[in-house]
Amino acid sequence: MDLQTTQPGVVPGYPAPPRIKPLVLFLAWFILSILIEQYAPKPYQDLLNSLVVDAWALYLCLWIRRLDPDCKSAFWCDVYLVVEIAFASLTIRQHPSQGVQSLIVVLGIASGVLGIATIYLIRYDLQKHYNEREPIGLHLGPVKTLFFSFLYFQSKLFEIAQFKQRQALGISEDPSRTLFQ
Repeated sequence: MDLQTTQPGVVPGYPAPPRIKPLVLFLAWFILSILIEQYAPKPYQDLLNSLVVDAWALYLCLWIRRLDPDCKSAFWCDVYLVVEIAFASLTIRQHPSQGVQSLIVVLGIASGVLGIATIYLIRYDLQKHYNEREPIGLHLGPVKTLFFSFLYFQSKLFEIAQFKQRQALGISEDPSRTLFQ
């Protein structure tokens, strides 16, 4: 879909996506992971690493909620965060009882399932918005979504943010160029 035909579909009332390059997001995660590994006490490292990744998921879901107050991803992201933090917090305990070990396993499985569900709900909400409300032809592949989730989402959102910025500045687009292939 070329930009010339998509420009009328972009609705100016919606907030632009986060303008953070995916590489910057990756480097921030990488650097914070190294800092956590170096300076955080060993029992707290899993919890802190979870919080680093979860912070971006929460931010993205809050932004999506601004696009669509009825979105599903924001609620399920909140549920995922509660379960993930409970799971990571329980793993801190030294020599947990058999009951706590069982709870850790259940929360770990629930966290994994909710994490994947949240990623696909975010994918659904993004595609719904950028194909219905602001029809620019966003397609997010299911395999890339599973393996690269937030970096993949952010690469597409960064393209959209740049496009919207150019549009706001009145910079005309080359009609032969496509936003999404």
